[in-house]
Amino acid sequence: MCFGKSEKSTCDSFFELDKGVEMDYNEWDFEKAEVSALEWLENSYLMQFLLICAMVAFACTKVTLQGVVSRRHIRGAADSVLFNALLFAVMSLILGVLFPMELFSWKGWIIALGGALCSFVFQATYSIALQCGPVSLSVMIVNFNVLLITVFSIVAFRESVYLSQLIGILFLAVSIVLSVKKEESGKRANKKWLVLLVVALISTAGGTVFMKIFTRWFSESEKQDNAFVTCMYAIAAVLALVWYCIGALGKHKQRSTFGFTNLRVWGFVIVIGVVLGIFQKLYMMGMAHIDGGFMFPTYAGLQSMCMTCMGIFLFRDKLSARQWIGIACGIVCVVLMNIRFMPLF
Repeated sequence: MCFGKSEKSTCDSFFELDKGVEMDYNEWDFEKAEVSALEWLENSYLMQFLLICAMVAFACTKVTLQGVVSRRHIRGAADSVLFNALLFAVMSLILGVLFPMELFSWKGWIIALGGALCSFVFQATYSIALQCGPVSLSVMIVNFNVLLITVFSIVAFRESVYLSQLIGILFLAVSIVLSVKKEESGKRANKKWLVLLVVALISTAGGTVFMKIFTRWFSESEKQDNAFVTCMYAIAAVLALVWYCIGALGKHKQRSTFGFTNLRVWGFVIVIGVVLGIFQKLYMMGMAHIDGGFMFPTYAGLQSMCMTCMGIFLFRDKLSARQWIGIACGIVCVVLMNIRFMPLF
């Protein structure tokens, strides 16, 4: 069975590939097979949805593991900065080992530097914002980055927009608001918290925008996409490590509580690095071949639902009626994003 816009041409290309089974292994054209598979992804809504589901699975695994690390080992901003520096470095190494790479142009290096700066700034500002302001409200506001990158993707790349998708995005916004847990820390909003949170919101959206720009405007192959994300996180690792060293050697001696020799932390770093590395590979593939107006809201809605379900079944979380309504809105969002009814432009 074949799905998508160009069913006949897509199926024909795969039937041609199937004939290659009779060919000698050395004669198999792997590059042609890869191109055909990517063309199938671009033309098949089903394959796009399955790719997004795979991204969500790895993202939820990563978030769950990072939650365990936060509860056991993260005691302050210095711990957060050092852990992210190690994570970025390991993830960059894993990406370089697992996936083939190809050198990209000097313009790509500028974009990689921009993406690395955004990743570093987000980690630095968000961790401080969580300490000096209301946690639940911080999470809600940062989650709205999906709306920024969706609007950018639609406008910058002139993607098709459907009425059903716009309604789905509205349901996603409602879901984000309703899914927030009631604040229990007693911390109040303040100017410092608000500034940090705005910077975190813009930087996390900016990191995705830089990756999207590279895949759509500057990348010439999947290998260059692999090299780009590898270099981006290597640069982010260096920036985070430099920032940590400045704090550790500075006047206030802000050092990590676990340092560089804690084997349990290193175990988490390696496992999360593998998960996050595969996730970033899938994420780059999605940005290169799936319209952002469909990918980002669908991804956000599915991730929200999956994380909520994991909280219920794994951690015995109890949800309020408001949060159940938020989950329902998330489900409606995902359904509407996949209907694609009444094109607007």
